[in-house]
Amino acid sequence: MNESIHGEGTASELQDRVTELIEQQTAISEVLRAIASSPHDLQPIFDAILDSATRLCRADIGSLRLSEESGLRCVAVRGDPFLVSQAWSSFPVFAEKGSFPSRLATSKLPTHIPDLTALEGDHRDDFWITVVNAGLRTGLVVPLLKDNEIVGIINLGRKQVQPFTDKQISLFRDFAAQATIALESTEVDPGAGTRDRRS
Repeated sequence: MNESIHGEGTASELQDRVTELIEQQTAISEVLRAIASSPHDLQPIFDAILDSATRLCRADIGSLRLSEESGLRCVAVRGDPFLVSQAWSSFPVFAEKGSFPSRLATSKLPTHIPDLTALEGDHRDDFWITVVNAGLRTGLVVPLLKDNEIVGIINLGRKQVQPFTDKQISLFRDFAAQATIALESTEVDPGAGTRDRRS
């Protein structure tokens, strides 16, 4: 009896893993299709990357900011429609150097924040207050690096305190790497075509 239960559990776990791998492959294919069909327009690529990352990592919202000389400019936000509209209306489009997202990017490593309200000290700036007031509770930030220089950041957020798993963080890093490749593969200046959109 115990052996058959264990066997069913293993088969179920294997089926879950296969489903997960198919979802990942589908998401990667969507991103590659967006890159192939929009070689000189980054917006559909950014949207595809964020759509895939938020879906696979079970996040409520995802955003992408690109580096400019004096900070990080938001160029794409995807996810829960209410949160997305709130993000565009509440969050600063431009995060200056020294702001919460800019400081997180400087580590050049993924930053997982299981509970945004538990942050202390200098992280509690105006940008952090806006994020918390918007209802986000768990965050994940991955910097986009080219030759060890920060070219942007991608953020994922959840409305509940629900930490991301190691598997989700690893998957999200893969999507961040794809975003960096997309930036490299286009001849367009990362900020061009987006600066006038939300200034």
